Parts: sequence; structure tokens; C-alpha cells
Amino acid sequence: MSLSPIEKAASGALASAIANTLVYPLDLSKTLIQTQVVKPSEKATSLEDSTYVPVATPGKLKYKNTLDCLRQIYKKKGILGWYHGLLSSIFGTAAQNFSYFYWYSLVKRVYANLYKHIPNHKPTTATELFLGALAAAISQLFTMPIGVITTQQQTDKSQKSLIQLGQDILEQDGISGLWRGLRVSMVLCINPSITYGSYERLKQILYANKEFLGPLESFSIGVLAKSLATLATQPLIVSKAMLQKKSTLKKKNTSNNVEGDEEEDEDIKFDTFTQALAHLWKTEKVKGLYKGIAPQLLKGVFVQGLLFMFKDQLDILFLFLLNLVRAKRGLAKRR
Repeated sequence: MSLSPIEKAASGALASAIANTLVYPLDLSKTLIQTQVVKPSEKATSLEDSTYVPVATPGKLKYKNTLDCLRQIYKKKGILGWYHGLLSSIFGTAAQNFSYFYWYSLVKRVYANLYKHIPNHKPTTATELFLGALAAAISQLFTMPIGVITTQQQTDKSQKSLIQLGQDILEQDGISGLWRGLRVSMVLCINPSITYGSYERLKQILYANKEFLGPLESFSIGVLAKSLATLATQPLIVSKAMLQKKSTLKKKNTSNNVEGDEEEDEDIKFDTFTQALAHLWKTEKVKGLYKGIAPQLLKGVFVQGLLFMFKDQLDILFLFLLNLVRAKRGLAKRR
């Protein structure tokens, strides 16, 4: 007996919530590092200006690396600062994974039904990648607003609620603002497709005769699969975070250098992910395209490894509970 798409989705959502909670400070630092940008010189009138001369002086960026980011957050807000936006992030991650696993299970079931007349038919690696990308694309259409608001809360300094942030987005950009970064998200559908396609292929190659893997086996394959996907799509991940970042207005320091006060510069607002990528290349070159790669990999591989590890165990638990419920129902009918 196998789990239904809804049951697989619930298992995946619960597993992702557990995994992301364990490594959330890495997720927060990753977002903050990826959304900081080097400002253009005053000579440039726009990002497309031919006289554009980037200013990339040492120390221009606020956060040097993951440890520096976490240290600065701790200095200002303590340990709780490392978990700013945790609840919304966990909710968003769970919803996104629930949607993805539901559509992935459904797409694979439809594919299996189409080829059920062929004995022992197994999808190729290319087919696995396509099915994963298709499921991710469908899922993004439903869950994109959650990701936009979550990213804005992580980069918001005013401690606004999710509802307030949602209202701000609607006031500034209209309903389309909730789907800001949709184009790059559609392109990034190759990320989960690479991850899950690689995972399924590695599982078939290394453990062909096992329906359920052990925790360590699932974790190891999940880490490898996610690493490959992250390295391939990191520039797109950075540009997406930059598009979805909450914009801040320029605020002058009027407190005569009172300790703890600082001047906030107006953020550069990008309209497309290609514009964001161009800015990164002009100001920071390859380093900019792969900024935050360390926390991205650490967070990504651990979350994915833990997710696969928990998910397989949760699948087993769900099957056990379903069998138990059905057995009790069967016993009740006999009576």
C-alpha cells in the first residue's frame, strides 16, 4: 500500500518544518547576505546607464560572511534576533513543500498511469527532472505570495506583521507584487527538479531494492542532490532574494551619533532578475553572483538531508497509522 498525494504532501510539509526550524539562523543570515547590494556611483542615472561605474570599496557591504552576520544580529538583538521571522518562514516552507509534494506525487501518478501498459517501465533522468520542474512550477503559482512576504519579513527592520507587510506590498505594487520574482521562480523550478530528480536517480542506483531508506542513507543522498542543485542555480537564487527584499527609505541620523543609531540608505529596487544579475556582475563579479553560497549550501544541504531523512520515516509512520486505522475499521465491521 502506498500513500496518497495528500498524505505524501503532509509528510513532506511536516518534515520540512522540522528541518528548517533546526537551521533557521542560517536561513536568516543567507537572506540578509544575499539581499545586500553595492550602491552605484552618483554618476550613474540608472542601472542601464552606459556611464555606470560601480563603487565596490572594501567594507561597503554590511555583512562580510555568515559568522559576521550572526554576530551583528546577536550584538543588537541577542539570540532571539537569530529567529526573527521564524514562524512565518516555517509556515511558508511547510505550505510550499506541502504544495510541491502534492503536485509531484500527482504528476508522477499521472505519468505512471500513462505508461502502465509498458512492463517495468521507469522514467529516465530527464523525465524525472521534467516532472519535478512541472510540479514546482504549478506549486509556485499557488505559494509565491507566501515566499514574497516571508523574505520581506526577514529583511524588514520595522518589525511589521505578515498582514501589515502584505498590505504594504498591495499598496506599493498592487496584487502583482505578491508574485514579485515569479519569472525567476519559474526558472528556479529546475532547482527542486534537479534535487528530487537526482535523489530518485541516486536512490535507484545505490538502493534499487529498497522502498524505504534508513535515516543516514536518506540524509547522505539528500545532501549530495541538494548540493548539485544549489551550485547550478545560486545566481538565480540571489537575484530572486534581491527582487523580493523589502525596500527601505533613506533615514538620516539626527541623534548626534548616539550609539546604536545608524543611517539607512535607500535600497536599489530591481524590476527584473536579469537587471539584478547585471548589477551583481558589474559591482561584485562572480563573488556577487555567488554571495551567501556558504550559508545557502549549509542550510540547503542540511535541510534537504534532514527533510529526506524525516520524510521517509514519516512516510513509514503514516503507513503504520493508516494500516492501524483500517484494521480497526475492519474489526469493527466484523462485529
